[in-house]
Amino acid sequence: MSVVSDSLNSKKICILSDEAGLVRAAQWAEFFQCPVNPSSIDDYFFRFHVEGDRVYVRDAEKRLLEIDFDKNHLDYERRGHQGKNELIAKALGYAKGCRKVLDLSVGMGIDSVFLMQLNFQVIGVERSPVLYALLKEAFARTEKQYLKSYQLHFADALTFLRENKGKLDVDAIYFDPMYPHKKKSALPKQEMVVFRDLVGHDADAAEVLKEALTWPVRRVVVKRPMKAEELLPGVIHSFEGKVVRYDSYVVG
Repeated sequence: MSVVSDSLNSKKICILSDEAGLVRAAQWAEFFQCPVNPSSIDDYFFRFHVEGDRVYVRDAEKRLLEIDFDKNHLDYERRGHQGKNELIAKALGYAKGCRKVLDLSVGMGIDSVFLMQLNFQVIGVERSPVLYALLKEAFARTEKQYLKSYQLHFADALTFLRENKGKLDVDAIYFDPMYPHKKKSALPKQEMVVFRDLVGHDADAAEVLKEALTWPVRRVVVKRPMKAEELLPGVIHSFEGKVVRYDSYVVG
């Protein structure tokens, strides 16, 4: 595992583990460069829990954030979807044969998992070390066979794009940046607070998109709230829903 000691400087993290989780706890402790079961947890804003097969995070206010694709409390298994007629599928070019997608901001994995359900192949990038750890554990535990081929990377999106251009076989790039006034309506309020603390804001979102547009892919899609401005000019078509829209940039 990579060491991410500089990533959690502002808000310290520790790991709390039961006996059954100690081996995995030690692995994540190396990744985070943090202690396991410290004598006092009051010095740590985030507490990463490893309890048997369950992994989750709480903050100092005891707000919980957990990723579990099988428990489905965030509607990972969307029933009654419209398949290739879903807006996200149209935006990414499903009808044009695009199937391989690079998701630059996996977050809680909600859109990534839905894309897998729609028969896309997805490579995901997540920059938050804690979210990456929660996602990694969730993908390892899931019993949903269609998620077993998911490829998850821990990296900053801009760095990942610069280091991997021309090296990955993808048809389209998907980007869902965070910014101050964005609302993640799929998350309950308390989980949203923890999520924001972990992710922060994508101040470099425009730069990430600019770099994505240099990739040899057929289109780049940016998810935006309905009334938000375009992240960059050049949108070919916007696929609009009631709350969000998908801005499509055709590259080649």
